[in-house]
Amino acid sequence: MKNFVSSILKVSSVLFLSLLAACNTSKPVEPCEVHSFGRWHRTETEHFRKCKRCGYEERSLHDNGEELVCRTCADFKVLALGYLEGGDPAHSDFFKEANEWFPLQAKENGFIYDYSTDFGKLNDDDLAEYDVVMFMNNYPGNKAQQEAFQRYMENGGCWMGWHVSAFTTEATSWNWYFNEFLGSGNFKSNTRNPTPEILKVETHDHFATANLPQQIHSSHNEWYSWSNDLRANKDITVLLSLDPSTFPVGDRVGEIWQTYVDVPVAWANNNYNMIYMNMGHNLMDYNDFEKESRTFSSEEENEFILESLIGLVDYR
Repeated sequence: MKNFVSSILKVSSVLFLSLLAACNTSKPVEPCEVHSFGRWHRTETEHFRKCKRCGYEERSLHDNGEELVCRTCADFKVLALGYLEGGDPAHSDFFKEANEWFPLQAKENGFIYDYSTDFGKLNDDDLAEYDVVMFMNNYPGNKAQQEAFQRYMENGGCWMGWHVSAFTTEATSWNWYFNEFLGSGNFKSNTRNPTPEILKVETHDHFATANLPQQIHSSHNEWYSWSNDLRANKDITVLLSLDPSTFPVGDRVGEIWQTYVDVPVAWANNNYNMIYMNMGHNLMDYNDFEKESRTFSSEEENEFILESLIGLVDYR
């Protein structure tokens, strides 16, 4: 018995020494020529990420102030374009409000929100810096800017459009944008004054609406209808529409939709990473220009907006 135990111990020792030798002589994993990084991980002071192939770690301090999201490790970057002065005061007021609301969401959700009144940023070099472009209350009229935006979208860029960014009575002036990309064609009619309404959630098979109930309550808005039948377009997925129960819509004589009419108010074009939403017109007294509503006042609508934005990037 003693000899048997001794033999077992000798074999175990040999195996242990062999394994130890193998560990000491094994070569370290060679770093990749081209790393395949996952997403950044963040602490309060720094960010780091690892290569999925070789384990190489990239780490550095944040490049931001205390109140801003670090531009290096942000999950994505947004560029919002429109006007802040001039035009319809309710439209410019919406953009100003968005410039307060989106930075709060950016800080909480780890993305960058930049805004500008310069549509000249629609060029290949500037667009390469951003994952999402928003048209807040306008769209480019310059052909070079239009062509740069079309290239951006056709090469995988993301877009979110608001309210008057789809307004036109001459859709053929930019046929790709109004008829192919948006699919809406010309502006047809609108309600006045801006009113909050009940919106029907048309599908739960889309990232923007997957977590919403059957109906949501909107903030105040001036609602648009369109010349093209969006439901007849196989490339369009309608996300939200005015619920039949919410009619009549509007509260100004002569500009009220009294009886039900099918009005999509948010939709996606399945050929692009895009979502258009008709919201973006605050209630305002045009005599003294006092603000009487806020677009980002409905928590249900805000959830839709945020799910839309993050989903555009995550599902592209």
